[in-house]
Amino acid sequence: MNIVSIDGGGYLGVASLAFIEEIERFYHTSFHQTFTLFCGTSTGAIIALGLASGKTGKELMQIYTKFGSLVFNNRLFWMRKFRLIRGFFLAQYSNTALRKLLKDFFGDITLGDIKAQGKRVIITAFNLSNGKPRVFKTDHSADLNRDDRYYLRDIALASSAAPIYLPIVTLQNPHTGVEERFCDGGVFANHPALLGYAEAVSHLAQDPQSLKILSIATPRAELGQNFVKLSRWQQTVLSRGVISWSDSIASIAIDATSMIAHETLRRVFAWQPAMQSRYVRITLPQPQTVALDIANESATRALRNIGFEKACEAEIRNKLSGFFNE
Repeated sequence: MNIVSIDGGGYLGVASLAFIEEIERFYHTSFHQTFTLFCGTSTGAIIALGLASGKTGKELMQIYTKFGSLVFNNRLFWMRKFRLIRGFFLAQYSNTALRKLLKDFFGDITLGDIKAQGKRVIITAFNLSNGKPRVFKTDHSADLNRDDRYYLRDIALASSAAPIYLPIVTLQNPHTGVEERFCDGGVFANHPALLGYAEAVSHLAQDPQSLKILSIATPRAELGQNFVKLSRWQQTVLSRGVISWSDSIASIAIDATSMIAHETLRRVFAWQPAMQSRYVRITLPQPQTVALDIANESATRALRNIGFEKACEAEIRNKLSGFFNE
């Protein structure tokens, strides 16, 4: 079974899409045809659900570049600064544009419809109503009958509700009518490939040696870079408060869980030489000029270039041949 997993990261997902778009062009096929299980968190959830429903990387890229500036609306130079201040009290952005975009893009497609196409999906969110992680999934085994009626648009919105950036999302359980509140799945699994592995082995009864996992990150700065950006005073004062930690604490939490997931999978697939090529992690650098909520033309060009350049690397194409040439 081929599994694809896509990390969260807001508009940085443009780089992930550029990578996917170029790989599809190079191998003359689509991710929808190549993969069976699609895993995603936040922006990765939108991409994963799009690919699972039959969209290509090119089609998804058109949506991101057309509507990104509406979701992260910073047309005037001072607006992003204003939103940073607003973020102390309210979500920095409204999700009205994103909600409409997802409704127009996914329509009334449900997880049950995805299952009917022979595809499997797992999407992360965090349930604030009960304080537990929530993994939305197709009903792909006899003991699963919970999520088939959920709309893709609603799941994508819930998984993308990044704390501080976007409002909490309320969803009504289509089976019980109970309302629950969700935020971004990145708070516990920004790198959802490990969940995909567990799902394939447990609920899909796959032999671990039959699995191949492609995990695509969004551009991330190295953890140490979060401290390089701080002022000399912030770096030297060890007793830090909210302001001193604000630039780095979220990245540390997200990146640390991603590193744990990656290292766990790397070790799982490293125990036998023939297995090592079955887990491929695509990492992308993050220039200082881009961020998860910068969606202007300059950021779009930079992100597309990052993904395209990575997809053109001979080493990467060689690693991916086992997914697309078999």
